[in-house]
Amino acid sequence: MKRIILIPLLLVATIVMGQEFMVEYVDGYLDVDDGGRWYELYIGDPVGANDTVRLGDNSYAELSNGVITIKLTRSGTYNIGQLSASARRTESSGIGGLVLGRIGRLTGQQDQQTQTVAGGVRASEAVNQNQPTWAGGESVDELIENGLGLLNQGEFQDAYWVFQEAYDYALDDDEYAKSLFYYGYGAALIGSTGEAFKLLEEVGPDSDTDYFDDHVIVLGQLLIETFAYEDAIEYLALLTEDASAEKGARQSALLLAGLAYDGMGNVTLAKRYLERSRDAVPESEGAKIAEQLLRQL
Repeated sequence: MKRIILIPLLLVATIVMGQEFMVEYVDGYLDVDDGGRWYELYIGDPVGANDTVRLGDNSYAELSNGVITIKLTRSGTYNIGQLSASARRTESSGIGGLVLGRIGRLTGQQDQQTQTVAGGVRASEAVNQNQPTWAGGESVDELIENGLGLLNQGEFQDAYWVFQEAYDYALDDDEYAKSLFYYGYGAALIGSTGEAFKLLEEVGPDSDTDYFDDHVIVLGQLLIETFAYEDAIEYLALLTEDASAEKGARQSALLLAGLAYDGMGNVTLAKRYLERSRDAVPESEGAKIAEQLLRQL
């Protein structure tokens, strides 16, 4: 009986939600450690909660147990059980709404209601579906405005296609960088994480653009959701360490940084950043999330 009580909560949760993960997608190389020897994993292969996997350079992988999907974007070795626990904690934190919550600022409508991401559709699959037909002749800025209007209506898939078209028609560096950001933002909203990273990091956040804050936040959130905590903190510092940053954006960045430090096991810094996030804009939704996370540390 005592032995049962001492089973880690992680294993209990794994039993409840399914003992195995399955490799759902791999672009590049994903290996599993089997007694000190590494074997390559392929789509459909099972992975146990106690297994350690290794993601190769410039690779991307998704594993799922039917309830939780683990996405890996940075090379390195990972314990599946630890990733599962972190994924559940991140999901329960409520940060999934941060990027959605920025739509109101991007579209100029602050009261935009949060929509539910029609996620999981990979861009490579989406572009093969019946795409809307545009009249043609629009400028890149006009296409982006059309895409923002679709975002405001919660039509994320259609917005993604419009941003993709804007990217295809970009002629100069400014148009290219702007369309690249919105294309990547759209990819993130439809759940195409691997593509989102490639687009959003090709031309990183530029403080001279009017979408700089959103660029930092969406990258920070994606990096945390894919367990790349150190990279997330590096990007988020562009806002967390800028006292002149817009308050809502800085609060979100501080909140994400707190989660990143928590994921790294640094409780002291996690508390410090969560407290700063809570105090940045008191009584806000972000402050409530930060306070809830502080109570859990």
